[in-house]
Amino acid sequence: MNIIGRNTFAVVNIEKYLKNLEFLNSCTTAKIMPVLKADAYGHGMQELGKAALKSGYDMFAVAFLEEALELLSSGILSKVLIFNYFDPKDLKSVLDYSDYLRPTITSIDFLEKACGILGKDIKKLVFHINVDTGMNRIGIREEELSTLIRLIKKHNINVEGIYSHFATADEKDEFVKIQYDKFLNILNYIINEGIDIKIRHLANSAGLLFFPQSSLDYVRPGVATFGMQPSNIIKVEELKPVMELKSTVAKINMVKSGESIGYGRTFTTLKSMKTAIVPIGYADGYFRNLSNKAYVLINGKKCRILGNISMDQMVVDITEVNTNVGDEVVLIGEQDGVSITCEELAQKAGTINYEITSKLTRRVPRIYIRGGN
Repeated sequence: MNIIGRNTFAVVNIEKYLKNLEFLNSCTTAKIMPVLKADAYGHGMQELGKAALKSGYDMFAVAFLEEALELLSSGILSKVLIFNYFDPKDLKSVLDYSDYLRPTITSIDFLEKACGILGKDIKKLVFHINVDTGMNRIGIREEELSTLIRLIKKHNINVEGIYSHFATADEKDEFVKIQYDKFLNILNYIINEGIDIKIRHLANSAGLLFFPQSSLDYVRPGVATFGMQPSNIIKVEELKPVMELKSTVAKINMVKSGESIGYGRTFTTLKSMKTAIVPIGYADGYFRNLSNKAYVLINGKKCRILGNISMDQMVVDITEVNTNVGDEVVLIGEQDGVSITCEELAQKAGTINYEITSKLTRRVPRIYIRGGN
């Protein structure tokens, strides 16, 4: 690895990503549609997308049109489902990509405007329909289905697929079945109205693993492909984290008893302490609310963060650790058999595991490797 500057970076293991996909593939009879939105949850959509495409995965999902175009421009020439809204006027500029792009009909308003903007050219595009089965976000509601059918027939809209989103598959509650049954009822209604549906998809990572009967034609795993746990209730041991976050010891201080550390003086020493300065902070996406809560690993020992995390650096306790300037610091990952997981950090930060990786900024270089444990 050729890292310049502050020696702070994220290591992304492509082989582990592909093994997670293989494991998920073994859990379902449906085809896998890897979700690469938000730059693959902070892992790097281009690199992981290319690896998945080479391994035979033929359809990907992203959040927005911009992300889909980034995938295509990087050489990932495959079907790309766009989950979310974008301005219908932009459809004109992407007609040349109609072989690959799969826009979602997210609302009646979107479809009406798309028809008005494109006219007969709308037949060149292939759509998926998002139906609202209980999330109450974007998506066609039950009372709008008759209008949807009328517009599809009137403008001869090319519909390839239909899908919805589980709200609580990670919690394994009865709402999953309510949504599943509602989805099937909506699907049957649309089919009975003479609309041909080739692809049905509903399950996310938790749905795939905990409700395999909901898999249908495709499944859309995101968090699990990156080796993070899709549920706080059940741990899936086969999933292996894909990312590690590392930095270095930049300076060592001896701090006297009674001295404070960092902005706001939120930590005051009760005894003399030895501290290490680590050049990573909240501008890199490491959560500021982990101040005085989280740990890092140095020489296989957990070292507590002291005081408020700054924009560009943090201070950690190395009083009991034999440490030198330049030693490796692990913020996420494993060192000498000791690990810090995204799940641990998320619990301390009061969030979910994949917000931890999604928030890592572009200031942190991603280094891609293959192999390793």
